[in-house]
Amino acid sequence: MAAVTPTADANAILRAPDLDSAERAYLGLLPDMDHVDALTRRALGLSRAADAARGYALSMTLVGLRLQELEMGEPCAAEYRQATLRSLRQAFSAA
Repeated sequence: MAAVTPTADANAILRAPDLDSAERAYLGLLPDMDHVDALTRRALGLSRAADAARGYALSMTLVGLRLQELEMGEPCAAEYRQATLRSLRQAFSAA
């Protein structure tokens, strides 16, 4: 079973200086299904804390994105990842 990664690690995606760095942080956080499951459990636990709404929203968004990617072939996933990370970073910076 994957170690539970703190939500602060998820925020590294938003703090990354560019999309390539954001992609590395994203893949480091969610390299496989065990890590997706661990982050999902962590996010659900955080959802119970009132001040964790942003972390919960980010974590669940990342889980959904990664689940989609794991169903795709890597060439398609890599192209999709850049576009979705760009949109995600814009959405969270605007909020």
